[in-house]
Amino acid sequence: MNVAFLKSYQVLHEIYINKAFSTIALNRELNGCAVKDKALITRLTYGVLDNDIKLTYVLSKYVRKLPKGDALIFLKMGAYCLTELSIKPYAVVNDIAELAKITEDKYIVGFVNATLKRLSQTIDEFDDFPTDYLENLSVRYSYPLWALKKLVKDYGRELAERIVSCVLEQRSSVRFSKPIDIKAIKDKYGCDGQITPFNDAYYITGALNADGAECTYQSLSSMAIARICAYKLGCNGKMLDCCSAPGGKSVYVKQLCPNSDVTACDVHPHRVELINAYAKRMDVELITHCKDMTEPCSDFNEGYDVVLCDVPCSGFGVLDTRPDIKLFRQSEDLPELMGLQRRILSNCANYVKKGGYLVYSTCTVFDNENGQNIRKFLNERDDFKYSAINLPQFPNADGKGSYQFLPCNDGVQGFFVAVLQRI
Repeated sequence: MNVAFLKSYQVLHEIYINKAFSTIALNRELNGCAVKDKALITRLTYGVLDNDIKLTYVLSKYVRKLPKGDALIFLKMGAYCLTELSIKPYAVVNDIAELAKITEDKYIVGFVNATLKRLSQTIDEFDDFPTDYLENLSVRYSYPLWALKKLVKDYGRELAERIVSCVLEQRSSVRFSKPIDIKAIKDKYGCDGQITPFNDAYYITGALNADGAECTYQSLSSMAIARICAYKLGCNGKMLDCCSAPGGKSVYVKQLCPNSDVTACDVHPHRVELINAYAKRMDVELITHCKDMTEPCSDFNEGYDVVLCDVPCSGFGVLDTRPDIKLFRQSEDLPELMGLQRRILSNCANYVKKGGYLVYSTCTVFDNENGQNIRKFLNERDDFKYSAINLPQFPNADGKGSYQFLPCNDGVQGFFVAVLQRI
């Protein structure tokens, strides 16, 4: 049996059937895998998830009724391999049919084998996509129709299409605690590096053979938010990170401003443990608390020069690393999320000193979670005003009071940031 196919199926089963988070399920399965299989397992898993809507639509044209459960997972895996990977069609059909035998159901094995054979013979000519403009985009780019309609409302058709069709290059970004150049990365860590907008971070190709405080994986969006906070914090300030786990932004701010006090909070004890573990690994000292940041805390009132509200959100700016969001997030979830975002923002604003700064950020692209929340907040609080984002590495954002980062415009994951000053 094809080991990579088996492992990919096991991950996808956990996600589709048991609603597991893709990153957790994948990382668990990759532990102990042979190096030669890891790349295919990762690509196949994320590929199936990212193309779920398209794969489901195409398969619906080849069967009278779509199956459920494992049978559908087998078909999606096979369809993705046939359409996106350079594996011989006969090998795909044979290996997926062999994989289906783990169900011990001869009907499923025969059904999967016959369907993939038909698919392999005609898929190159398939062009039976919806004629409606938005439905067509939704299927071709595997983007939920409800979310696509929101993008069109927020950005217009042209930019919405650019957002859903943009494919970021899959590469990891690593931040180094001490100055280093590309040659030293190759010599010391055995992998290739490329420059990023930040002088202490590089895109890394290959496995980074390092552990400890000298470097850490961190997204450019996370680094950008931390840098915005650090600029406002200065040398001897006090910062509160209200929804901090796993702690990357707090740790980075503390490294950028070592003489400042950084307090990191989260509502769940196990997530506070993640913050502490991250800080220990990076050899920095943070003050941590387990607190519900929708509830007032008189000890925090007007106590911080910078308060960061990196709030829970729909996550539609990070679909490249969390494609399972497209499977499980629904439009009905947004009002509850927006209510939580506003409660956190409204409560934590009270923790900002007069003259201090409130930084609001999300990793989504929907205006009602971003700009709309800020506009509503400013209408209710006349003691806050916009302040300039200081991020010269991204000129489009630098100097503005708020900015929506988009993959198609800025070359990074989609995220939003607003900087407000308490008058």
